[in-house]
Amino acid sequence: MTSKHITLLVEDLKSLAAAVPRETRHSCLELILSRGRFSLIDSISPDHLRFALYGITPDTEIPVAALTHVNDLKVKPQSSYYWLRSDPVTMWADMARVFMTDYGFADLNPFERNEIENCIRSVLREEGIDLQSNHPERWCIALDKPLDFEFTPLDDALGMDVADALPGHPEARYWRRILNEIQVELHHCPVNVRRRQLGKQEINSVWFWGGGFIPDAVPHDLFDTVYSSNPVTCGLAIINDCRLKHKADAEQCNFGQDGRTIFIDWSLESRDPIVELERIEGLLEPMLAMVRSGQATLAVYDGSGEGRIFDRRAQRRFWRRIKPLFRVLPAPAGA
Repeated sequence: MTSKHITLLVEDLKSLAAAVPRETRHSCLELILSRGRFSLIDSISPDHLRFALYGITPDTEIPVAALTHVNDLKVKPQSSYYWLRSDPVTMWADMARVFMTDYGFADLNPFERNEIENCIRSVLREEGIDLQSNHPERWCIALDKPLDFEFTPLDDALGMDVADALPGHPEARYWRRILNEIQVELHHCPVNVRRRQLGKQEINSVWFWGGGFIPDAVPHDLFDTVYSSNPVTCGLAIINDCRLKHKADAEQCNFGQDGRTIFIDWSLESRDPIVELERIEGLLEPMLAMVRSGQATLAVYDGSGEGRIFDRRAQRRFWRRIKPLFRVLPAPAGA
């Protein structure tokens, strides 16, 4: 039987480990992290790490919008457009500053989301820009030419003064004007009027970010099968003709038809670190059984690019004492 190579990425692994009580034990993770061989993939962000795992070193910022578009269409399009994510966000103002406090549609129902979408679409249409709404929770727009500047990534812009997060490039003034017009339109949108009267969170702007072209396929087959719900990983899988499956399917550990190389990009579904780590433990337990029987080699990485390679040789390192997560996996900087 050919041994499988399974790569598991848990972007928020360090944050999870830092959030659970120290007395809580996680035997599978502790074994892998204590006795596995250290590995480091140099990357400046989790999305750069995803590219690196595919064997790609991007020359510019990650084209999140282009890969999102590929993922949402579920096909590899022949397109020369420059794509931008245009995500719905909530902004809040104090006496001197404006902050982006949240993104997504909160508790809006599909009809309310459609009203918000139509308001934004009407502003963009007047600028000759078509809003692509192939996914109910995020949007993209296609441009005929690239921008000469970059927008602050959405996660980085959260909590920042919007004046600081917006690019200062001269050409960005055009996009500032569009944002202002969208904000005015959304202020008067019936959905937001109703929510404002009820004291509920409004969707009062969008955030442009993640610009770029659809990347080319890599010249070699790195992964046979990919399990993920992350749009960057899924977009790369589609472009590179990998077999793509939903992240949750990996919990079945039925990898018999998945080829020799498997990539699992594990994203969190709740804000409860104990629940999430229990799910990861359940995911790893059968994988460790495969390693013990010589059927697999396992690589586990967190979003910083730090990881451990665990194979039959690693499990025999009895002299390496198994440590709890808070000792073997230091908390991320600033945590």
